[in-house]
Amino acid sequence: MITADLQYLVAFAGGDAPVLSVYLNLAPERQIRRSYRTAFDDLLKTVEAGLDDAWRTAVQADVERVRAYLRDQPPGGPGLALFSCSAQNLWQSYALPVPVADRVHVGPRPYLRPLLDVLDEYERYVVALVDKEKARLFMVYLGEIVEQEFVEDLVPGKHEQGGWSQANYQRHHAAHVFWHLRRVAEELSALLWRKPFDRLVLAGPPEATAELRRLLPRRLRERLAGTFPAEIFAPPSEILAKTREIEREAERVAEERLIDDLLDAVFVGRGVRGLAPTLRAISRGAVHRLIVTDAAGPPGAECPACGLLIAECTISCPECGGTPRRLDDVVERAVERTLNEGGLVETVHGPASDRLSREGEGIGAFLRFQLEVSLPIEEAEGG
Repeated sequence: MITADLQYLVAFAGGDAPVLSVYLNLAPERQIRRSYRTAFDDLLKTVEAGLDDAWRTAVQADVERVRAYLRDQPPGGPGLALFSCSAQNLWQSYALPVPVADRVHVGPRPYLRPLLDVLDEYERYVVALVDKEKARLFMVYLGEIVEQEFVEDLVPGKHEQGGWSQANYQRHHAAHVFWHLRRVAEELSALLWRKPFDRLVLAGPPEATAELRRLLPRRLRERLAGTFPAEIFAPPSEILAKTREIEREAERVAEERLIDDLLDAVFVGRGVRGLAPTLRAISRGAVHRLIVTDAAGPPGAECPACGLLIAECTISCPECGGTPRRLDDVVERAVERTLNEGGLVETVHGPASDRLSREGEGIGAFLRFQLEVSLPIEEAEGG
């Protein structure tokens, strides 16, 4: 499981040995002639041109291992992530059920931002597809859908003949429908306990989904992301497609709200925005939740002596006078440091990403504890 291995990858450091990280788009059209192998070789040439002789030689064993994998292993999905450091016995391969942009990276640690972005973008959803006597519960995660349970209850029809009046039969029918949907709500609660999920979607005839919604306990209502009409025996592919539409919209709305919350936190001194203030907060272990855009980060530096992350490549550390180590992407290191210290990382996209870029240089954070009061970026720069 990707999530189970993530902490190991976050904590891994190759030391003097390079770590080769590879992300490839294995979309069906690229699988016909396995053109992704050519994409890897082309990207590798560019990366190797920027390495010193020692690392260029050291990474060759990892390069050959990746080439052998791409030659011998059939694609397991539309995306692929590989991490290799032969000197430290690291080899991790992940078939991703969603496409990723081609990327080859060589550095002292695994390059994890694209993988974290995939995990962040795809929350765990449960879909309850119901009618008045049946229910199918699906788990949706990382673009895949798996049916978890099938629930069926005997519900008498509205117009059965017998000694009772039609009105009595209708009340009897309504009571059985109520009991059935209450049982579905109970099954959802049990599923949440066994396999925790982030969001819930209800599907089916509007009258059934509306009644089920009323019966949900608070912890399930808080996760409700939307509803859509569907037949009880609709194919999983149809359920997945409609759920993805709701998922995308819910993620964008949540990200916009997240930026609002971040700016509010900055205003009261419980958050920071901008590259230099955020790196300073990470260096002091003050970050609880880091927010970054999906764009590549700028270069920067890290002081090996005191751990200060620096937004510029300086000759000496402003904190301790040590010699900083240059970083090609200082935001990548900020992500690693936050995760290593038990913090959370969220990547925003679309309008939320644009807004964070305008108002926070593409990065900000909620704080564990209040630092000294910081001026907004414009005032701090004298604007």
